[in-house]
Amino acid sequence: MARSAPDDHYHHLDALRGIFMLGGVFVHASTLGDDPVFHGIAYASGLFRMADFFLISGFLSAMLVGKYGPARTVRRRLASVGVPFLCTLVLLNPTALWLSYNFHNPDVSFLDFLHGRTVPEPAGELRWLLQLWFLVALLVYALCTPAAVSLLSRVVSSPVYRRATTGRPRVMATIIVSVMVSIIVMRGGYRAAVVPAIGSDPLDLPVEETLDYLPFFLLGVLLHLDRRRLLPAFQRPAPILLAVAGVLLLASTRGWVGGLASSTGVVLSRTLFTVAITVNLFAVASRLVPGPRPAVRYLSDASYTVYLFHYFWIYVIATLLSFDPSLRWPQMLLVTALTFGVTFALHHFVILRSPFLRKIFNGKFPAGGRQGGRHGDRRPAAAPAARTATVTAAGSEPERTQPLRWLPPAPHLDPERTQQLHWIL
Repeated sequence: MARSAPDDHYHHLDALRGIFMLGGVFVHASTLGDDPVFHGIAYASGLFRMADFFLISGFLSAMLVGKYGPARTVRRRLASVGVPFLCTLVLLNPTALWLSYNFHNPDVSFLDFLHGRTVPEPAGELRWLLQLWFLVALLVYALCTPAAVSLLSRVVSSPVYRRATTGRPRVMATIIVSVMVSIIVMRGGYRAAVVPAIGSDPLDLPVEETLDYLPFFLLGVLLHLDRRRLLPAFQRPAPILLAVAGVLLLASTRGWVGGLASSTGVVLSRTLFTVAITVNLFAVASRLVPGPRPAVRYLSDASYTVYLFHYFWIYVIATLLSFDPSLRWPQMLLVTALTFGVTFALHHFVILRSPFLRKIFNGKFPAGGRQGGRHGDRRPAAAPAARTATVTAAGSEPERTQPLRWLPPAPHLDPERTQQLHWIL
């Protein structure tokens, strides 16, 4: 596996990750009522948003393994994902669930809700994980990352793979076929082996979702391992592919073609559309964000706080405004805007100012320890610079973004020399 060079920066991936995280506010605001505009946003999001998020996660997780070694990467990932997950699950989700229940059903007290004294078939989203399900998937992927990097490194070095990825048409064909086959295998395996064993997801754990998005996470790992050849081909505009994929998706969902209307046909057409729109989003982002942007860095840093807190605040605001499930898109848009305002303010004025809160809600733990490659080798320390900016490889870890920290120039350094940005764990 090729080591990550010190000057490898993927600012456009950081921007996309932040946008995907913030998009969750619109998606979950759609649970307030039955509105075609917001439901359309939720449907469109389901076609690519989380798949692309996990693809970026895989890409930057592989980069972290190359920089810091598998053991240290896994330890840091488990802490930086697991601590915010547990804190939000315990401190916010019970109240968010109670507010959601009361919004969609006859009111009950908080204690009655916790004791299960509710209507037999309550309306609304009442899974205990709520928006936190993606953190469970990230924890599973964190444990799988070293094995995935090792396995796919062997694939990348094989002659068969090299021949199959020579030229952009072959690259795209190989990626599309591999993702499609992987998704069919994952879904078939889930229904054949997992469902009979557990009946349904235990404790509302997102078993099916974790398996569904695993092919995209692995694709992200592969894109990083062969980033010199694969990534430039992958993130070039592909309008024809997107148009064809869109027509096939429409044909499958409308039942225009018999084979495509089957469950397998719908899955394959959705997968093709996901890959197609991902390619074009990557292409657009790489051109719009070719380098560091302060606004992008700030939004990426704040997106984790916004995502963890937004579901709670959506229902707090809707309750305070005395809305009910009959509300339409203007009211939903108002709740969405107020939720953004409250959560961004919470991040800026509270979370950022408390190292403790940054640990438990953003997973910002001191880097510490020795940094090494795959074999734990000690790397020579980078030369100090006149101005040092710190940015993270946050695409795989939304909690790992960091604000810029500017250091005064050392007197012995050339004042004209500018230190490049470095990804840190």
